Amino acid sequence: MNKTERLYAFALRKRVVTSTELGEWAAEELGKDYKYLYTKYITRLLAQGKLVRVTRGMYSARNLFPTTPYDHPDAPPDKFLVGSKLRDRYYLGYHTALELHGCAYSAFYETHVVTLDEDKFRTFVHGQESFRNVISRDVETELVEVRVHDQPVWVSSPSRTFVECIRRWDLCGGLEEVLKSLDSLEGVTPEGLDAAIGIYDYDILRRSVGFFLELMISESPYYDNIPLAYINSLRERVGDIPSYLIRGEPSVLNARWNLYVPDYMDEALMGVR
Repeated sequence: MNKTERLYAFALRKRVVTSTELGEWAAEELGKDYKYLYTKYITRLLAQGKLVRVTRGMYSARNLFPTTPYDHPDAPPDKFLVGSKLRDRYYLGYHTALELHGCAYSAFYETHVVTLDEDKFRTFVHGQESFRNVISRDVETELVEVRVHDQPVWVSSPSRTFVECIRRWDLCGGLEEVLKSLDSLEGVTPEGLDAAIGIYDYDILRRSVGFFLELMISESPYYDNIPLAYINSLRERVGDIPSYLIRGEPSVLNARWNLYVPDYMDEALMGVR
């Protein structure tokens, strides 16, 4: 293979490739830097339609010789790989985490990339997919590494995903989508829940987690590992003043958690049962 073909083969193996990865390849294979590679070879591959620019400093490789429908030249780049390569310090969270954990009830065309404030980026769209930045004070606690096309991707653990989906309905498709997705989320643990709650550490979140945890225990076998003692420990830390799960919604008081929950909760649960 000539140098252009070798570069294309490298990009095909990676599927999604960044300027940093390309620079490292250029140094190792050619003894050159990224600027040289871009001028000499990347522009050629872009013109040939073998590479597509996803965003600044990132490209996806188009497979012009596909062997499966997923390798079709016009197939979108893997959104999990794109999300994982936007920043060094990050994790994929919220509905994107539900998808990676294999329990998302619906498909979404928005990938949630969580970063620190100093690493934020502007939301952008590539094809049908939107890549949205979510700011967090913590991008280290309760994360797990998964492999996507044999490349590492950091995602919130099942426990942190549980907590953050309850905390931010708007990033997870709303109440019904969250209920239906959490029903199949495997791997939630008391230790992980405590660590995830501790990131934010406010009373209404602890009440909400306890309330939904009880719902899941009663509905799903994936939560059989959560002991009653843990539920009781959450209840012991609940404040005395009632709070609303969703403000502005017609609600009824759940005395056990001192929490006003929407009066349509039973209706929303119908899709889970």
